[in-house]
Amino acid sequence: MKEIIKNIYHVGDSGCSVYLINTNSKEGLVLIDCGMSLDMIKKISKIGLNPKNINHCILTHMHIDHTGVCSKMKQVKFYAHNLDADAIEESGHDSKTAASWYGVDYKPVKLERRLKGDLEKIQLGQYEFHCIYTPGHTPGSISVLLEVDNIKILFGQDIHGPFSKSFESNLDDYQKSMQKLLDLNADILCEGHYGVIKPASEVNRFISSHMRNNRP
Repeated sequence: MKEIIKNIYHVGDSGCSVYLINTNSKEGLVLIDCGMSLDMIKKISKIGLNPKNINHCILTHMHIDHTGVCSKMKQVKFYAHNLDADAIEESGHDSKTAASWYGVDYKPVKLERRLKGDLEKIQLGQYEFHCIYTPGHTPGSISVLLEVDNIKILFGQDIHGPFSKSFESNLDDYQKSMQKLLDLNADILCEGHYGVIKPASEVNRFISSHMRNNRP
């Protein structure tokens, strides 16, 4: 568990990196993805945060390493893009969700809200979560931008890939999405499997290098 900046934490890695925002309001705690280990998430109690106060989780895409413990978090409201939503809410999408890669069963959950279009905003306490449509890795991948005290924090999960026909990856869409992220000039990147990357120059280098490595 590591504080990135005040109220924003890298919880750890359990299949994917899980990030947490403490809104210090009635909205409670917000997760960006939930990974595959509820025990890991419960360890936030070690820094005085109550796992029972996790009220919201924004899912960046449908893959099971990012959604695996959703069904165990009964009090949580989940958000995801409409184009990945069916695989999150229904069973029988084992190829799309990569559940077959991991050899595990995915238990569907109902979404509080299906995000649509290029940008939707979710206001939770003092924080405005900009959910940016960034397809490529999956058809409904999103990235999440927060701006706190003039610091831009980008939750850009799975910028590195991988890409597969089985979950409908599209490298043309990916290139456009990554350019969109570069144009944000984020100060901190919280990536799905590489952890926290900063400063802005390193964020730019990281995204650009993966764009070069994943051309159509």
